[in-house]
Amino acid sequence: MKQHLQTTLLGLAILLILSCSVVSADDTTPETSEIKYHRYDVPSDPEGQKYHRFFPRPPQGLFFYDTRLKITANIDDTPEKETIVGILVDGGGRLEPFAGYWAQAFLLILDETEAGVPKKKAFFKLYDSGEYPLEAPAAKSIEYHSPAFVFKKPWPDAAKGNGIGCTPIDLTGDGTLDLWLDLGRAIAVISFQDGEFKVVFSRYTYPRWQPDEYVDLNNDGIYEIKIPYSIYMVDLPGLRYLQWVSLYEWDGNTYVLNNERFYANNDEFLIALLKQYNYLLTRYGRYEPYGFYLGLVYYYRGNAAMARKHLQWVIKHAEKRKYIQSDKPQDYIQAAEVLLKKLAKPKK
Repeated sequence: MKQHLQTTLLGLAILLILSCSVVSADDTTPETSEIKYHRYDVPSDPEGQKYHRFFPRPPQGLFFYDTRLKITANIDDTPEKETIVGILVDGGGRLEPFAGYWAQAFLLILDETEAGVPKKKAFFKLYDSGEYPLEAPAAKSIEYHSPAFVFKKPWPDAAKGNGIGCTPIDLTGDGTLDLWLDLGRAIAVISFQDGEFKVVFSRYTYPRWQPDEYVDLNNDGIYEIKIPYSIYMVDLPGLRYLQWVSLYEWDGNTYVLNNERFYANNDEFLIALLKQYNYLLTRYGRYEPYGFYLGLVYYYRGNAAMARKHLQWVIKHAEKRKYIQSDKPQDYIQAAEVLLKKLAKPKK
């Protein structure tokens, strides 16, 4: 009897182990699949140099190619893994080498053949300073844009950062890894869609307390993107900037702005904005940038009367105010006019 019981328990244990193994296999996701990272310390690394074959020969003594990272991961609809390579064009003697001052940056997506020869699948230009007239016709240039209703102009070299940050992650929820690219003051997302690699998101970013981030707000496996921006104040360095967030969500083809979702019921942000606005109003008089964002929040919340009140004031008074750096009163005025036209249209 004792031996029979031991045999039965052993059988149950084996079944339990097999059952757990099956569950683990079924739960495998692209995030948990094997992703390998390799960073190159010096431009002379022979392995890194083999990827320079896709570029024309640089002028001797002026520029050189510098392979910075390599990632292997499955990022398309084939069972084989791809090789993702980040390459910089370094200024050598003309620009300070190894210090983040680069002429261009590229991203290669490759297949590695059995002979070890890389075969190109996609080729993107991430950044171009204009310092070096390199023509790589096969490379698709990524164009970056400021988020809607953010009027601070980006720096000329905003897409140039301390290297190329690349994270494979399934952002779109289709079971295939996408590429999240962090390029200093710019963000881009490359996704395999309709049989090819496409740029589905590209925006400038700005100095902030919180980083740009992807977050799954619905817990449905599809990530939203949040781009924070600080609402600046003129000649008021002692005041803390209030953070404005641009929220983008996946629509099945690309990432689109959906700020209504973030602000429509966000009482906490509205209260913080009102406090800051009232402080400025009491101590310094009207401050149109805050008045504009207050009108915009009321627009998102469906409060047409309050939205009109603040946006109309911006149109009337913005030209009288001083704006820092490249912020222009006309930017706020034109945006306010567009929003007022939308408010004037009857809802369907």
